[in-house]
Amino acid sequence: MTVDFEQLDWDLISQVKASKRRTQVLKELTRKPQMNSELADELDVSTKWARRQVKWLQERGLVEDLTESKYNHKIYKATNDGKQVAEVL
Repeated sequence: MTVDFEQLDWDLISQVKASKRRTQVLKELTRKPQMNSELADELDVSTKWARRQVKWLQERGLVEDLTESKYNHKIYKATNDGKQVAEVL
């Protein structure tokens, strides 16, 4: 994927980059779709913490819910914008 540096939201990138764990969550979700519990296991954090970070990334359009119709056991992945941001982190 080619990144157009002129089109990137550098304020958003700095917000993601400010948190090492948030950066790890985004990179994990660019690697493969995962549930919060999988992210928590992979990053050695609580599921609650992983869910909070995924929600933060989702609200900014960097992560999307692949299972919108489900209430529990949701699976998330990085959006195209999220993948571009992850490439420059």
